[in-house]
Amino acid sequence: FKLPWYLCLVGAALFGALWGAIPGIFKAYLNINEVITSIMFNWIAFYLSNYIVSIPAIHSEGAAEATKNVSDAARILLPEGIREALGLANTTNWGIILAGLFAIAIYLIIEKTTLGYELKATGGNKHAAKYSGMAEKRNTIMTLMISGALAALGAALLYLTGFEQWQCSTSSVPGMGFSGIAAAFLGGLHPIGAILSSFFIQHITIGGAYVDKTMYCAQISDLISAIIIYLCGFVLFMKHAMNTGIDKWEENKKAKLSAQN
Repeated sequence: FKLPWYLCLVGAALFGALWGAIPGIFKAYLNINEVITSIMFNWIAFYLSNYIVSIPAIHSEGAAEATKNVSDAARILLPEGIREALGLANTTNWGIILAGLFAIAIYLIIEKTTLGYELKATGGNKHAAKYSGMAEKRNTIMTLMISGALAALGAALLYLTGFEQWQCSTSSVPGMGFSGIAAAFLGGLHPIGAILSSFFIQHITIGGAYVDKTMYCAQISDLISAIIIYLCGFVLFMKHAMNTGIDKWEENKKAKLSAQN
């Protein structure tokens, strides 16, 4: 049977949320670092995907190297009439628009809802959140579930375009997730900022493929992105150091005034 694209996105989000809940449980109940467990589960998911693609009912006809082509009902392409009226390519799709809507939805959840406030509070200090009456373990698991759902939606948006198929001969985890970490930090850990930083990083990545290879190495785009992220991290460090210094200076000033009085 052939599912419409929106049900495919819902299915991807649900499975991603369940997959993200596992590192969340490890973090909430065993205090295991979520970065380590997430990277380990990336590899588990990677080889599990390769195994699923090799199943005869899943792989393309005549070979076990890739998934079957995405059905027309599942593709997130713009309607043919709109593409023709605007003079767009036949592969133009809703991917960027949907990704932007997801980011805006996350912003509204985090900034305008009680759940978002609790998630931020738990991320800032889980012990303070616990003493404030919040369910810090539930919030930790919920955070990882949302992260997993968003990651799965990102992958679904890529493969539902029909632009690419999963190859079971792939031997390494795709690097889009690590680019997402860079985009998040460059965007100031803000959903709307992540949209702009994602465009910026992707522009550098794609542009790096067109530089003159006789003058620059193929990894020049990765080098530029790494320097930018490093400088962003340095700015955050300096901001923290300056705020800490100002707080100590104000405390010493208050202590001197109290001693004089």
